[in-house]
Amino acid sequence: MMRGILFILIIQFISGCGINKIPEYNEQHFIHVEESLWKLTIEKWGAERFTGVIAVRTLGPDFHLVLLDATGIKLLETAMSDGSDVKVIAAVKAIRDRGLPEYLSESTLRIFDTMSDDVHCFRHGFIRICKKKPALDVERKEARFGPFLVWSVDYFYSKDVTEGFVCAVLQEPWRRSKLTLELFQGSYDL
Repeated sequence: MMRGILFILIIQFISGCGINKIPEYNEQHFIHVEESLWKLTIEKWGAERFTGVIAVRTLGPDFHLVLLDATGIKLLETAMSDGSDVKVIAAVKAIRDRGLPEYLSESTLRIFDTMSDDVHCFRHGFIRICKKKPALDVERKEARFGPFLVWSVDYFYSKDVTEGFVCAVLQEPWRRSKLTLELFQGSYDL
């Protein structure tokens, strides 16, 4: 068993250093550039753990988010600049102690940091991130370590794909977690 795992790691390392390199991906591209409001649902082991509203604002490399509970109370505000560490601006103690600022910032960044149309795969260390199109109105972005799926994001589009996605589902099989974002289309959704 241990030899099998070592063999997989060696093959992954060799393939990562091969001549057929995947083009590097350095720039961040955000679909909803200015600001948007989303219904957030977090599930763990198939059970719903949290539902709230998240406001996302992206300006160039800066990524800000504000998390509100169902009553509109601000639970968390974070900022990231150019993929740097998460800066917690404000957080309720219970949210901070559970590691939600880092988890939520990392998860939403994975969702909103999209790949340009000319890049289908790129490598980040031992992780290979690729995009696929399993259906006409669905796109998928997957991160794999060798044959193992680390995380995936499914983007669901309305009729006009150029407007951006209206729902995104991030799944991390090894954590048994699922994060769903649904775009509020207008004030009537609130």
